[in-house]
Amino acid sequence: MRSFCWLIVLALLAMPGSASAYCFTSTCKGLDVCDSVEIPDCKPIRWSTNCVGFVVNDASKAGLSSAEIESVANRAFARWRASDCGDGAPPGLHVEYMGLVSCDVAEYNRDAGNANIITLTDEPSNSITGHTFALTTTSFDPNSGELLTADIELNVKDHVFSVGDANVEVDLEAVLTHEIGHFLGLGHSDAIDASMYPFYEPGTTEIRSLSKDDETGICVLYPPNREIDSTCNPLPRHGFSPECRSDQTEGGCATTASTENKLGAVLVSGLALLAGVRKRRKSTRSATARNAPQSV
Repeated sequence: MRSFCWLIVLALLAMPGSASAYCFTSTCKGLDVCDSVEIPDCKPIRWSTNCVGFVVNDASKAGLSSAEIESVANRAFARWRASDCGDGAPPGLHVEYMGLVSCDVAEYNRDAGNANIITLTDEPSNSITGHTFALTTTSFDPNSGELLTADIELNVKDHVFSVGDANVEVDLEAVLTHEIGHFLGLGHSDAIDASMYPFYEPGTTEIRSLSKDDETGICVLYPPNREIDSTCNPLPRHGFSPECRSDQTEGGCATTASTENKLGAVLVSGLALLAGVRKRRKSTRSATARNAPQSV
C-alpha cells in the first residue's frame, strides 16, 4: 500500500478539543490507530527492523542547498531519536543518513533498488496542491504494516522555506520534524502542542520541539532497545540505489502502479468546524492522508 500525508496551509484554523492523543498511520484506509487502542485488522505501519536509512536529493532549488537539507534533516531525525521513553531511554530506532542521490522521485520498486528520499520539488504532482508545504509518501505491506519506503517532497514552487532562526518564513526544520513523524509511522495528533498536530503557522518554529505526546507516540511505536544500533542494517527492501527506477539497468518492469482513494470530503467537513480558536499553535497547518493498493 501507499499512504500520502501532507502538510497544507489554511487560514484562521485550530483544532477543537477532542481527545489529545498520539496516533499511528494504519493499514486501514483513512483510519489511524490512536492511544494504542487496537482496531481489528488495522495494523500500525512501522519499520519492522527498527532500522532505516534516508538520503537527500543532490539538487539545489529555490535558494535551498542539498547541504542545508542534509543538516536540517539530520537534526530533525536526531530529535525524534532522542525522545525520552522513561529513565532516559531512547526509542528502539536507528536512523542512518546514507548520502546524496540523483533520484528525486517518490517511488517503491519491486524489482530494483530503492531509497528513502528527501527532495525539493518545483514541479508538484497532482498529489501536492498549492497549499501543501510537504508531502510524505509511504509504501507498506498491507498485511503486516511493515514500512517498505518513505519519501518526503518539499514544495518549493508555492512556498519559501527558510533555514535558521532569523527571518523565518516556512521553517524547514519545523516542517521536516512533522514530516519525519509520518516517515516513521506516526499519524496526526489532536494535542495542540504536538509536532504531529496537523496545522502550521508560517513564521513560527515551535514544532521543531517535540511534545510529550510526540515522544510517547514514538516510544510506543518503537519501544526502547539498546541493541538496535549494533545490529542495524538500513538497506531498503530489494536493495539500495541512488538512481530512480527509470535510470537503473537491473530488472525489467516499472514501479507498481497505484490508484488513489481521495479523502478530501472527510477533511473538508472537519475543517468547517475550525472557527478562530487560538492556543499555542495558532492556526495555519493541516494535513490529511490517502491510501492505495501497493504490491510488495
